[in-house]
Amino acid sequence: MPDRLPSLVVLVGFWIPPAVAGWVAAGSRHRSTRRRAPATYAILATFVVAYAAAWFLFNLGRMPPYIPGAVRDPTIATPRAVRGLAIFASALVLPGSALACALAFRWRVRMVGRTSHSRARRA
Repeated sequence: MPDRLPSLVVLVGFWIPPAVAGWVAAGSRHRSTRRRAPATYAILATFVVAYAAAWFLFNLGRMPPYIPGAVRDPTIATPRAVRGLAIFASALVLPGSALACALAFRWRVRMVGRTSHSRARRA
C-alpha cells in the first residue's frame, strides 16, 4: 500500500489544483484594471484540460489498483487498464476539475465583490 499511497492522494485530491487555479484567477481578475473575462475563461479551460491530461499521464506510470485490468505491479499498464484509466480520467477527473475550478472562481468573485461593496459604503 505505501507504494500506491501517492496515487491515492492524487485521486482524492484531484480537484485541489484546479480549485486553486480558479481562486487565483478570480483574484488576479479583480486586481486587473481591464476586464478580460473571455481570456481568463479560455486560460482556465486550457488549464483544466491540460491538468486532466497530466493527471492521466501521472497515473499511467503508477497504475492504481482500483482501475479494471490493473495488475499487482503499478509500473505495468495493460491495454485494458489504460482504457479504464482514460475513461476514469475523462468521466471523473475532467468534469470534476472543471467544476472545482468554476466554483472556486465564482466563490472568490462573489467574495471580493461583497468586500468591495462594503468598503464603498463605508467611504
